[in-house]
Amino acid sequence: MIQMVLGGIGAVSLFVAAIGIANTMMMSIYERTREIGVMKVLGCDMGDIRNMFLLESGFIGFMGGAAGLVLSYLISFLVNRFAGISEMMTGIEGDISRIPLWLSMSAVGFAVGVGMIAGFFPAMRAMKLSPLAAIRNE
Repeated sequence: MIQMVLGGIGAVSLFVAAIGIANTMMMSIYERTREIGVMKVLGCDMGDIRNMFLLESGFIGFMGGAAGLVLSYLISFLVNRFAGISEMMTGIEGDISRIPLWLSMSAVGFAVGVGMIAGFFPAMRAMKLSPLAAIRNE
């Protein structure tokens, strides 16, 4: 039951983070509309523009995943440090909280994937901007 509640909280926070990344990328497109127009006029490939925004959103996801991982290891350390006092009373030794390396790596990879998925539609919007309208935009 506890895992289901924590999983639900994690799913909601993941959804909120994806909306935040998409919003950040949309604002990035609005702020750099003129630059996108100049790149298109100079003959930049549409895939390069898309990849630029996908890489940026993936990096935002990576930074969020890395920060979450550091926070998770810190909380795990604190739980093991201060909850370890109860092992004197129970007689059971060992860590209460362990985070395997494969879980850490997959969590960061998943965060990058969510960031790239959240940045996909803003990247497509950047690709579809008209070069002339983008350069005229102020």
